Amino acid sequence: MNPFWHKLFGRLKDLPGDAPRSPGLALLAALATAAAAGYGLGARARRGLYRRGLLRVRRLPAPVWSVGNLTVGGTGKTPVTACLARHLQNRGRRVAILSRGYGGDCRSVTRISDGSSLYARPPAVGEEAYLLARSLPGVAVYTGASRYEAGMAAWRDLKPDLFLLDDGFQHFQLYRDLDLVLLDAAAPFGNGALLPRGPLREPASALAAAQVLILTRFLGGRDDATPLNLKKAFPAKTVLTAAILPVVARHYPRGGESAPGTLAGLPLYAFAGLARPRLFADTLAGLGVDLKGFQAFPDHHRFSLEELEGLVRQARDRQAAALITTAKDWARLGEQWDQEPPLWVLEVEARLPEVDRLWGFLS
Repeated sequence: MNPFWHKLFGRLKDLPGDAPRSPGLALLAALATAAAAGYGLGARARRGLYRRGLLRVRRLPAPVWSVGNLTVGGTGKTPVTACLARHLQNRGRRVAILSRGYGGDCRSVTRISDGSSLYARPPAVGEEAYLLARSLPGVAVYTGASRYEAGMAAWRDLKPDLFLLDDGFQHFQLYRDLDLVLLDAAAPFGNGALLPRGPLREPASALAAAQVLILTRFLGGRDDATPLNLKKAFPAKTVLTAAILPVVARHYPRGGESAPGTLAGLPLYAFAGLARPRLFADTLAGLGVDLKGFQAFPDHHRFSLEELEGLVRQARDRQAAALITTAKDWARLGEQWDQEPPLWVLEVEARLPEVDRLWGFLS
């Protein structure tokens, strides 16, 4: 998305219905509200056509668990998918992950990993699918616009016991045995509005089609009431919580690895291209980083040489000892950094304390 529109719709999504606004923003909000009404009709109609069997749904030869969300980006699908894959491996399952591969150049079915070797990297493939492949030895990762074709390719090659469908709640073309939907614990439905007025891909009523709801970025105390409220709204659903935690900080160009606590007090300049870059800034603040500046880019952004040079200048001008970014942005950088100041890369993982409640869904 163009940076201008990225920022503009970011403002719209965060704007409460009763917030004061300029005439221009008020007009844009009204237009976005009207567009959201039309979008909602289309989203309901599309799901209904598949539910009634009027559009074709295909099945893969092994069970499919979908990890999806109701909002646009930022709920932690990649770390939760990785967490589930590890737990399933520990239970003796041969897992293959199927992803659309958003952000990559390849449009056809692509084998990123067979569980033992990596065959593709960004920008040929999306950084999220690549990170899953790189961090999950023994787990195959295939991408393609048609997750059915990607799944059949994985089946021919490896005969997995179970497919994990990354970002699959709206991929109705493929039958799922289990739908797990992620919701941010702090704001499960964002501002409550559909695209483009808000972050919702579908109305909240679409959760009726899911079996499991997972509240991500759950913080005890602050968020304790959220699972109870969600369970009241959807009593038939299994409601779980997940934490997404920083686990390691890597230093480049030397390539050293440190505990995230090492970053406390360090004067750093941060940048990230994420759906919700503010979450990265909040994580750094929680680690005690002395943040000298933060530059946000659109989700899946590919950095130009000029942009990287600008980031380096900003870091120097603000007397930062180093820059810091996310693992996703590091993948888009080609996992290379030979400039001064140096670069820290912060990696996160998901924790599902009640994951055992999912094993009843295994066939």
